Amino acid sequence: MIKKIILFAAIITLLASCSKTLVKVEKKIEAPTIRFKDIDISGLPVEFNVLGDPRSGMWSVQFYDLDNNISLFEYNKNKNLLPASNLKIVTTAAALKVLGPFYQFKTDFFYTGKINKKLNVLDGDIIVYGSGDPTIGKNYFRDSTLTEFQVISESLKKNLGVDYIRGNIKVHNPVKHDKMFGKGWDIDDLPHYYSAMISPISFNENLIKIIIKNDKINVIPDYPFKFKLDTIPDMERSKFTRILGTDSVIIKSNFEKRAQGYITVQDPEKNFINALERYLKKNDISVMHEDIQDSTISIAPLCTIYSDSIFSIAHKCNIESNNFYAEQLFRETAKIFSTDILVSDSLRNIDLTYDNILKLNSELYSRLFGINNFEIMDGSGLSRRNFFSAEKFVKVLKVMKKDRNFVTYLSSFPNPGKDGTLEFKFVHTDLNNVLFAKSGSMSGVNDYTGYMITKKGTRIAFSILNNYYNFSRGVANRKLEKMLVYVVNNY
Repeated sequence: MIKKIILFAAIITLLASCSKTLVKVEKKIEAPTIRFKDIDISGLPVEFNVLGDPRSGMWSVQFYDLDNNISLFEYNKNKNLLPASNLKIVTTAAALKVLGPFYQFKTDFFYTGKINKKLNVLDGDIIVYGSGDPTIGKNYFRDSTLTEFQVISESLKKNLGVDYIRGNIKVHNPVKHDKMFGKGWDIDDLPHYYSAMISPISFNENLIKIIIKNDKINVIPDYPFKFKLDTIPDMERSKFTRILGTDSVIIKSNFEKRAQGYITVQDPEKNFINALERYLKKNDISVMHEDIQDSTISIAPLCTIYSDSIFSIAHKCNIESNNFYAEQLFRETAKIFSTDILVSDSLRNIDLTYDNILKLNSELYSRLFGINNFEIMDGSGLSRRNFFSAEKFVKVLKVMKKDRNFVTYLSSFPNPGKDGTLEFKFVHTDLNNVLFAKSGSMSGVNDYTGYMITKKGTRIAFSILNNYYNFSRGVANRKLEKMLVYVVNNY
């Protein structure tokens, strides 16, 4: 009897030991799903303890093993939170799927009237049809030669022999009020550089640089702002604010030190026309600004200029987190999708109001990425009415991993310590050359979504959404860096 008891006890001990070993092996090899709400904080690696910190706010997190098709770690993965600029990786993914990497926006130019060949005069106007090209004048602050206007100048001067345009330069498709901004954009953001007005025709991202130097105000490029100056002797940093709905700009400064700021324009068409007329004048083509009235006037094509490719535009969207580029891409993707055979009958060739653009992109995201139960109000993530979860971002990343344009897509993600929004973030040596991630930040929002390659060679898609945290952003990022380093070293 005693021998049986001893043997039974030994078997129980052995089974218990095997059970513990199996659990350890399972965690090490299969990396099971962890749902924080189901376990005590002591069960998590110390690097993940921030999830249990009451100051850390709300979370939606998922790490997904792309090679073995398993979720390594998840916490509130379905919880919709503010995505901020993480939404740009969805905007660019959809654009690559629908438009392709070589797609280009185009801007068409026509002329009306007749050409007096003896006087080299066009007795008419130049008409511009824009499609939302965000790249016109993109390098103006670095290079003001405006080579993208060269084809227009050559078409007028060399092909048609025109030195004078008696009429005006006119934009045929003016900006529609409901498309100027995304839904839910903070009204206080609208005059600032990151909230430029979205328009079919634009120049230099609808931005103007204002420089204070030697008590003078320089406007680059030239634009007819009306300035209201407020001299504050002890002010260290000058402040530039455009009064919403006007071209009036308030400058608060001591006006002693050199200072500069960026202001959005109220009238994108005027900004574009001013830039084109300056270029034509430098090339000896004058616009006379006469009002030409002729009901029988003819119209003929002049030329077309093309944008950079979607490859370059996606790079600008994600690496530099450019809101203006993302919004133009968001609208163009919806426009092209509205003609697709896969779109619902109710949305096919529908009038492209902003509400319908939102409906089109929402349907597109569901079809492309298999996601539902989300809210999108823009393409840049600037709206505080966007809601997305970590799992939905991971689904987008999973689909794009199998896409033929994946290399193009991946190359648009910032690398820590190297470029874009991650140049000074996550610079731990263990993350060098293995992390490709898009940041998303606004007040109370600190999100990161992307890909990583672990030391074992495992390819991982991840999304970490953190809203309403009560740390400084620097402290929050250091905690997130520890989490990323742990995953890279342990999977």
